[in-house]
Amino acid sequence: MEEFWQYAGVLIALLASAFGAPIPEELPVATGGVLVGKAWQNPEEGPRWWIMLPTCIFGVVLCDSLLYLIGRRWGHWLMTKKWVQRHILPPEKYRKIEKNFENYGVGILLIARVLPGIRTAVFLTAGIIRMPFRKFLFADGLYAIPGVSFIFFLAYWFTDQFMEVLHKVESYRPLVVTAVISGIAGALIYSFLRRPVSTGDPTDIPVIGNKVAQVAHQFYGHKSNQPITSSPSISVNSDFPPVQVVSMPPISVPGDVPPPTE
Repeated sequence: MEEFWQYAGVLIALLASAFGAPIPEELPVATGGVLVGKAWQNPEEGPRWWIMLPTCIFGVVLCDSLLYLIGRRWGHWLMTKKWVQRHILPPEKYRKIEKNFENYGVGILLIARVLPGIRTAVFLTAGIIRMPFRKFLFADGLYAIPGVSFIFFLAYWFTDQFMEVLHKVESYRPLVVTAVISGIAGALIYSFLRRPVSTGDPTDIPVIGNKVAQVAHQFYGHKSNQPITSSPSISVNSDFPPVQVVSMPPISVPGDVPPPTE
């Protein structure tokens, strides 16, 4: 039963991070790797990597898909809610993200994957503009499988070092916990005040943003209305057709409206 709750705890933490909890998505994945690393010393107890790793990958893709489906089904109604406009997706940010989707296609999804804090807004917008779900799922899995596996096994391999440091600071645990929580809270507050919601623009990643958008641009053959300036072009062959993004009219905000009826 304890082993089951370790799997469930990682999955619940991933769901919480997707829906606004101040938890980086990478933290539950790394925690899963550490739990498996600890169990390696005692094979009779603890979670197994061949269960924990698929759980992490499934959790990441599930969370992203839920955000997409929520945006696709209720996105326009949610955008009329003041709380959503203030904390999740302000109308002007929505219009910028929509424009970035038109210019860079699924490259915006890849950028969102490596920028914690903008994923919710970008994935909701992907649903609102009705990006084809199979394209969304493919782009999301393109990161989830290698990216999650890398973080998971990195935490797994360095479990001994992590536990050694943990034992050394055991006597200072109250101070360490307070410092860590304060640092995380301060970083989140500073990041939110500086830029409440990013738009998924390649410039959000100063060094590699344009390269990511360029690779996705050529990988999908997406025609941009604006040229992507970067280093020499990268040739990537693919048979996938371009992403068809349906542009939606700007959202007016008349105030609270009743939810849509079937």
